[in-house]
Amino acid sequence: MKLSAPQYDFLSTQAQFAVYGGSAGSGKSFALTLDPLRHCQGPSAVHSFRGAIFRRTYPQISSPGGLLDECRNNYEKLGAIYNNTSAQWRFPSGAKINLSSLQFTKDLNNYQGSQLDFVGFDECAQFEQSQVMFLWGRCRSKSGIKATLRATCNPDASSWLYKFLYWWIDPVSGYPIKDRSGVIRYFKTLGEEFIWSDEPTYDDDGVLETTSATFIPATLNDNQVLMQADPSYRQRLMQLSDSERDRYLHGNWLASSITGTEWNRDLFIDLLVPFEQYPVPRHASDVVRMFSVDASKGKHQHKGDYSAIICVAQNSELKYVDADVKRRPPGQIVEDLFLFTNQEHHSIRSGDLIGIEALQFQSIFIDLIMHYAAAHPDYALSKYLRSGGIIIPVQDMLKKEMRIRRLDGPLRRREFRLIENPSTSLLLNQFRNWDGMPGVGKHDDAIDALDMALQLPGHLERYYKELRK
Repeated sequence: MKLSAPQYDFLSTQAQFAVYGGSAGSGKSFALTLDPLRHCQGPSAVHSFRGAIFRRTYPQISSPGGLLDECRNNYEKLGAIYNNTSAQWRFPSGAKINLSSLQFTKDLNNYQGSQLDFVGFDECAQFEQSQVMFLWGRCRSKSGIKATLRATCNPDASSWLYKFLYWWIDPVSGYPIKDRSGVIRYFKTLGEEFIWSDEPTYDDDGVLETTSATFIPATLNDNQVLMQADPSYRQRLMQLSDSERDRYLHGNWLASSITGTEWNRDLFIDLLVPFEQYPVPRHASDVVRMFSVDASKGKHQHKGDYSAIICVAQNSELKYVDADVKRRPPGQIVEDLFLFTNQEHHSIRSGDLIGIEALQFQSIFIDLIMHYAAAHPDYALSKYLRSGGIIIPVQDMLKKEMRIRRLDGPLRRREFRLIENPSTSLLLNQFRNWDGMPGVGKHDDAIDALDMALQLPGHLERYYKELRK
């Protein structure tokens, strides 16, 4: 059995949480199904081993060439027998591996009492973050085997997994950073956010509070077995569109067509800057800060719009942009706004402006914000509102494509600087991919919210004029 270099790295990593893959044909499913076999034979200590490998839907498991067929290639050679009723592989040692689907969040109820030594996700970007982290929390057993999570993926900048793997991916080119492949880092969670460190951390009682994680990218070129078995496969990938070819053949996480877009790619060179350049000092008298909220209705991981919270810190020369861009249910937008404006470098204060789109359903968010402020008086935004600050209701009747085109001037004058993080990387990608045309499913909410932030002084003036009438 010959392994590619990335497959070997994936199977030998000491990380608890390891993600493998990138392009199509990189041997992802083979490596994933191979990983738990180390515990499925041998001494009696592993007889209680329990593992589960997930696909989002059952047809993805049983389809020709799918997960079940890949398991047959590996497991039957070790004497394992598959039970179709329970979708479970049972090995002569007594070890068991289930093949399971997890189409809906409610399906998590089936795993409330589970105890798993190993959990795998084939095409992890198709799952919701809550599903993956819930099942990671079910990794516990008495077998003495260290719990591990293994996942495979194709690039998908729309998924939560892009933000999780952000450190391993070049935020401008979208390609994995070669020198970081297999490097282990450590994370803990705060709500739905991941807090990363280069070393493990411990709580006040000396208990480990972080999980080790790594990402190992791979492409079709790494899978010489497939290349030799089906030499035409690469040619078929070459016939995809520019966007899909860059994504599925080359493993680009920010892949999109470079034709038909509004702005030349040269305008986006060196726009991402480190956090240290953000104008943090509260005494900076020449800095004007404007916050905007585009509270979209999209909450599905793969459908619907992003919601965006934007902060622009503008001085006489540049506009420094920070952002929180994600798909989330409406109730979470309000909570995230309070958290965003409570951070030390964003802590909202007198003189700052904050606005929210007040068209259609978004208008209810102003009421939701006021109720949240009353219930959480210690947040910076709550204090801002008690001291006389207002939420500016933005009713910009200009068509969205025309609003976004107002960014053309400062963009061409290179006035923007985006503070480097996963959300501003998504914002930059919306800039790069915007074609100036309206359409369902287009991702332009972050750049639309950026325009809203820059227009807030004018909206505030109009708001006070209406009050004086």
